[in-house]
Amino acid sequence: MLKNDKKLDRADIISAWRLCMGCGACKWACPNDAITLKNIVNHGIRPFVDESKCEKCGKCAEICPGLSLEHEEFSNETLKALQQGWGPILDLHEAYATDDSIRFAGSSGGVATAMSLYAIEEAGFSGVLHTKADPDDPICNISTLSTNREELLQTTGSRYAPAAPCQAFDLLKTVDGPCMFVGKPCDCAALRKACKIDNDLKEKVALVVSIFCAGTPTTAGTLAMLNSMGVSDPDQIKSLRYRGNGWPGMTTVEFANAAGKPANSFSMTYDDAWGGILSKHGQLRCRLCPDSTGEFADISCGDPWYRETEGDPGRSLILLRTKKGADFYEHGCLSNYIKSEKAEPDTLPASQKSVFQRRCQIHARLKAIRMFNIPAPNYTGFDLKNNWKSNSFKVKWKTYLSTIKRCLFRNWRKQQTYDGQTTRKLGLPDG
Repeated sequence: MLKNDKKLDRADIISAWRLCMGCGACKWACPNDAITLKNIVNHGIRPFVDESKCEKCGKCAEICPGLSLEHEEFSNETLKALQQGWGPILDLHEAYATDDSIRFAGSSGGVATAMSLYAIEEAGFSGVLHTKADPDDPICNISTLSTNREELLQTTGSRYAPAAPCQAFDLLKTVDGPCMFVGKPCDCAALRKACKIDNDLKEKVALVVSIFCAGTPTTAGTLAMLNSMGVSDPDQIKSLRYRGNGWPGMTTVEFANAAGKPANSFSMTYDDAWGGILSKHGQLRCRLCPDSTGEFADISCGDPWYRETEGDPGRSLILLRTKKGADFYEHGCLSNYIKSEKAEPDTLPASQKSVFQRRCQIHARLKAIRMFNIPAPNYTGFDLKNNWKSNSFKVKWKTYLSTIKRCLFRNWRKQQTYDGQTTRKLGLPDG
């Protein structure tokens, strides 16, 4: 249990203590349809509970990845050199989609899309549950179950905005065959929890794929980015790509001024969009997350940032975490959807330095938060104390003291309320 005296047995209470990541699993888990999700512009997607429907069963808390993450004992086959910082990994590869158009459109090498296509076209999968831009509000996201090439190719590229794909787990049950799930690390962890309580869902999930994640920016981040680009009316946007169409690609917005007139386009570099704006609008729970690379997935993929991107059409770093994932990936390569080469273990820490630095600070952050009896997440099977020990004395104390200051001056000792907060329409899952 959590090392505090707060009773965190319901999704809205977990959210009030800033432990929600907005994955939407609580809504799916509620047997009485008592939970509604709302996109709070300055905070993210959050659950709201209808008291008249809630029977206080605790299932929403049971499935919540924001409350706890638990690793089982790692297999002897996992790479020991990477376990402490990156979880279970059997093998690493660098890869890209063999289809040049997919490689160009996708984030980094387009491998997530290529694997999804292989699953549907060659491996007998019935669909892929993932996230896409809401066609009615392109700065927001909805969940979708893609069942063919055309649907998949409409969803390429990263989405640096709140997404709740876990609310749509039941879409996997609407098709006859096995399915793939593609999501953030927290989404994949929630799916693993969900499969433990729902055998029908477990039977449908043939493969879990995670994208690397440095935290989900709130919608306020997107609005700030658009404002910096000179977009005066976000409601008139026709399309928004956070990246892609090159590696890492430009952030690009298109909208039409009026009927019959050509669309105007606005753009910003990835470094300016993510590094300068979006990353500054992260959620607190994301900053306490040790899993940025999808440790509960079968396969994880992200950017090999150790490479120079200029002039490179795009590559993805692939982590094969389970035997199931390794077998699927090998067959996908043999089917010519992916061009792949083996990578050395040190490629991962060289590619994702910032997320490992954050992991090394989490032990101190949790310790400082608990000192004030503020609820904090529980982690089992993560070697966070030894990660923290790798810091210099200066970094250790700077992290600890800065967290204490935030506890005191950002009012973390009190529950968060959302009264009067601006919301953005949250589209229903599409599928």
